[in-house]
Amino acid sequence: MRKLLYLLALLIVLLVPNNALALGDVHLSLLSVDIWPEYDQPDVLYIYRVTLSAISTLPASLALHIPSDAQINAVAEVDPTKGLVNIPYENSIQGQWSILKVTTDSLQVQVEYYVPLVKNGTARQISFEWAGDYAVDKLDVNFLKPFGAESISISLAPTDTSPGQDGLTNYHIQQANLAAGQPFTLTIDYQRKTDDLSISSQSVQAASTPGPDTPGRISFGILPWVKANIGILLIIAGAVGLLIIAGVIVYFLWRRGSQSGINSKKHKSQREGSEDPFTYCHHCGKRAQPGDVFCRACGSRLRR
Repeated sequence: MRKLLYLLALLIVLLVPNNALALGDVHLSLLSVDIWPEYDQPDVLYIYRVTLSAISTLPASLALHIPSDAQINAVAEVDPTKGLVNIPYENSIQGQWSILKVTTDSLQVQVEYYVPLVKNGTARQISFEWAGDYAVDKLDVNFLKPFGAESISISLAPTDTSPGQDGLTNYHIQQANLAAGQPFTLTIDYQRKTDDLSISSQSVQAASTPGPDTPGRISFGILPWVKANIGILLIIAGAVGLLIIAGVIVYFLWRRGSQSGINSKKHKSQREGSEDPFTYCHHCGKRAQPGDVFCRACGSRLRR
């Protein structure tokens, strides 16, 4: 009888798929969930930071329940040397849930997704639920209060508040020792009169206060001298430019006048060269000699 039970147990082990055994062995030492509404999009950003227990067998297969209307932004694992590295995943919708499946070689996995924010005028509401996929030693939920949000109401009293991302207030809710299959729900309500994103509402601040030795900084004691020298250089450059322009104008005017004088002399000489030096009698046509007053042929007075 004992041998029969042993053989039956061995048969069950051989028939059960390896991935099912891996899923059953998964245990989370920490599950950190960041909830950032209206931060860089009008929706709610969820960031899961999953830390497997140190005794977990790798590679490990995870199957996480997330809302069916979730828009997955990134799935990554933590590499000791490279940091966050994107890894492949599968996603299938089952009713109100979407099952996110991933296989990882790391003890730390990060999942980011967006869910539409429920709005009613100035009222906002967020409903978060952990379906109890695995046993969790410690569950940390961090709600980042949007810029300009008022009348914050959280279904579970926060453990504490602290400065969060971009100087916004962070509400910390904590639970411990959640068993596998034990769900966790949290509802958050608040009022907000604007739809501006929190990330665009932050004022730009200097990383440090500049001092006399700050690289690139000009002392105000030297600055007036610099301005004065620049002004003098500009005046000199302007005067030189005007002189150059005036010289060019005078040169072209002189050149034009010289060409006009040459052309007029040329035309005058041409006219003078074309005139006949002799005088002819208007009556008989006889050519007169230079100095004659009367025609030597007919005696008519010459016209000059």
